[in-house]
Amino acid sequence: MENKHIIIGTSGHVDHGKTSLIKSLTGVDTDRLKEEQNRGITIQLGFTYFDLPNGEKAGIVDVPGHEKFVRNMLAGVGGLDVVLLVVAADEGVMPQTREHLDILRLLGVQKGIIVITKKDLVDDDLLELAKEDILDEVSGTFLEDAPVAEVSTHNQEGIEDLKKIITDTVQHVDKPKPKDFFRLPVDRSFSLKGIGTVVTGTLKDGVIKVGDVVEVFPSEATGKVRQIQVHKNSVEEAYLGQRVAVNLTGLEKEQVGLGSMLATQDYFSAKNKVNCKLKLLENSRKITTGTMVRLHVGTQESIGRLVLLDREELNPSDDAFCQIRLKEKVVAAKDDPFVIRAMSPVVTIGGGKILGATNKRVKRYDEDALLGLRIRDEKPLVEVVNQVVKEHGIDGITSLELARNLQQSNENISDKIHTLKEKGDVTIVNKDELAVISKTNLTKLSDGIVEFLKGYHQRNPFRWGVNKEELKNNLGLDLSSKRLSDLLEILVKTGVIQSDGLYVKLSEFEVTLTEKQKESIDKVEKLLNDAGFQPPAKSELPIEKNLLDYLYQANKIVSINESMVVGTEVLSAGTKRLVKLIKENPEGVTLAQCRDLFNTTRKYIVPLLEYLDGEGITKRVGDKRILGPKGKELIL
Repeated sequence: MENKHIIIGTSGHVDHGKTSLIKSLTGVDTDRLKEEQNRGITIQLGFTYFDLPNGEKAGIVDVPGHEKFVRNMLAGVGGLDVVLLVVAADEGVMPQTREHLDILRLLGVQKGIIVITKKDLVDDDLLELAKEDILDEVSGTFLEDAPVAEVSTHNQEGIEDLKKIITDTVQHVDKPKPKDFFRLPVDRSFSLKGIGTVVTGTLKDGVIKVGDVVEVFPSEATGKVRQIQVHKNSVEEAYLGQRVAVNLTGLEKEQVGLGSMLATQDYFSAKNKVNCKLKLLENSRKITTGTMVRLHVGTQESIGRLVLLDREELNPSDDAFCQIRLKEKVVAAKDDPFVIRAMSPVVTIGGGKILGATNKRVKRYDEDALLGLRIRDEKPLVEVVNQVVKEHGIDGITSLELARNLQQSNENISDKIHTLKEKGDVTIVNKDELAVISKTNLTKLSDGIVEFLKGYHQRNPFRWGVNKEELKNNLGLDLSSKRLSDLLEILVKTGVIQSDGLYVKLSEFEVTLTEKQKESIDKVEKLLNDAGFQPPAKSELPIEKNLLDYLYQANKIVSINESMVVGTEVLSAGTKRLVKLIKENPEGVTLAQCRDLFNTTRKYIVPLLEYLDGEGITKRVGDKRILGPKGKELIL
């Protein structure tokens, strides 16, 4: 089974013969704990594998049936492909049979086989009655048309026929394509002398390899994979659906107990809320918003408050969108199945699928939030991607962030992004990281910028445009400078705005100067050019502040400090002379040499050199200046 790794599990009431059945199929007694052997019941999960008649190997999980150990049962069924519903012929359907069947339905198990055990203890009439009882119980479930095997582990009657049924059933199991990341819900953890910490579980996603750095949730501790075993054989890597034992370094047994999640580093994060679609069992009681419940997802358990998002109460057999606000964080991915159990008495009352994990509260009766949940629940992935892009607003989102948000492969998400781009639903902001923004949010951003610039140009008629950072701050955009530049470049291409790299303006805006204003500007430019490096103080310049701002943005003058400005051409020529001088004197030049070069005084040369230091043209070393990084690159 190179590409399809099947996990088979038993399920059923206590003492109905699950462990004995596995021993008959495999020759292995999965009651490995002394307490289990003494008491005759399975407490922990037992694991083994067996060879199918067609030569394939199948992992098999012995799931506990006693009502006190349902949490361990939930941990075991999370990764099952095929379930053997075990019912003893002499007792028939029992309370835990029903609860296990409910849990299997809620967790989305699709294939199963009904196994009637202990047939040697009853006559044919009682056996037929037991079979009818079971078929009535599974009517309307995934086991309605399941094959039925009648066996006795005492004399091995029917065991070979059951193996053939299993072989035929597993041929029809479909496994999804492995994702870019792995997840391993931990259902057992122990320490071996000379080896260290070992965890076991069924690989839920992806591929895990020797040498991988792993992250443990919810603690977020990290470790490294030293060894991997599958079916008692050491392997270099394990695949989706395989039962694995992983030897870890850098982690203690206590850090990765039952309920922990092992995952690709930096791909997941533990959250204290899950949004989900919940369905109550038909035999459950009515629940109201605010009810405390036990959430089971994967091997994790957490107590939380259930908040119904579109109603006050939920009746048996009905379903609804809800948010469960948890006391302890969990790691959950979209479409993960879950089960909830009541606080008291501790019984299974419902379950469904996770639509997303979050730290944000969802407001009740919020139509936008409910629409988003409906799309996640009902629509294909491409529409879900579109919805998540919309929800990220004008910030946009990258393909990798989308992949992690939806627990999909980056390749799959990239394909959906290009589909949405062709439809005109999204715009690619940055091709390198495949960052996208929705059409709606791009329009919203464009409208906000246009509105701001209209007011800005009215208030500052002599400024060519607004500084990008000032624009970002005024609009309250929580964006990196790079992302802002990417978004502005998109708007530049639409012709809405213009940008010179540092400033932004409306395309139709132009600075309009009167003849008198032009004369004033020309006068100041000539004054500063003639003054060289002994300019008048900024406050002494014969020009109003708005026109001085115009000169800055038009790159006619440069502000050295709060009081000193020089002409741009003067500064450029002087800088080149200084760089040439330092290259001729690589050991550095003194302040006096610089003063003489610029034909100025100490009053002006000190702030000028400090300015050039700040720009990276020069660098002060002791009492001399050498070339800074930008100075070395300057072409003379």
